[in-house]
Amino acid sequence: MLIVILGFILLASLLTWYLLHYDHGRRISAGTLWIAIGFGILAMLLATLIESAILPKALETSPSLYPLSQRLIYFVAVGIVEEMVKFVPLALFIYKKPYFKEHTDGIIYFAICGLTFGLGENIGYTISFGASAGITRLILMPFFHAAATAILGYYLVSMKIDRKNKTKFIAALIIIPLLHGLYDFGLLSGVYQLVIMSLVITLLLSIGLFLYFMEANDLDKAALLSIASRVPNFCPSCGKANSYHRQFCENCGRQLYSAKSLDRA
Repeated sequence: MLIVILGFILLASLLTWYLLHYDHGRRISAGTLWIAIGFGILAMLLATLIESAILPKALETSPSLYPLSQRLIYFVAVGIVEEMVKFVPLALFIYKKPYFKEHTDGIIYFAICGLTFGLGENIGYTISFGASAGITRLILMPFFHAAATAILGYYLVSMKIDRKNKTKFIAALIIIPLLHGLYDFGLLSGVYQLVIMSLVITLLLSIGLFLYFMEANDLDKAALLSIASRVPNFCPSCGKANSYHRQFCENCGRQLYSAKSLDRA
């Protein structure tokens, strides 16, 4: 069981490293990342309280006691609750913050929040239902919560950057919770075709996390083109190449151009 839990922690750490290392925008401070982690913990507490209040206790342990149609309603409700508690509190807090202004910000902050929520949930399931349940979740959904919340975060910051993206944000706010609910429903339905549907959903969301992150990086790099002539190609301190036109040198950490220049871009 301990090995499975360590596996969840390792995968969460690797995803966090990947997002921060390949973010080509402004450097994200450790303090704001801890805020995102804190909202992930808050989401776990809220989900536990709300789900225990509105859902039958036997739903998770003995879903076959309920008709398939009733399970669909319950699990869609679970999907909506969990996505809203992960997304809404952080969104309300971060939307007007000056550091929430790049497309990758939407991915990173909300992925970290979702990753914290998912890590707690996966460890809880492993402790409650044993190593076999943990291994199943380790294979099927190590990044499920991170991906779902990150996609919502991407559309939130896109709407902040350009209000024309409001329709896309609303669509994502409807589709992602529904996909979450359908995933839970299909996986525990006992119906082969619905289980396959769940596997497809978790695979597409996990792939989508990385595709959205790459698109966000491309959009942020395009926004920097107007100041590209003022961005040094090499760090004047250590001489290392600034291949991705970052604000800080990857090697020595020196600031290569000012945040005010970035704001004007």
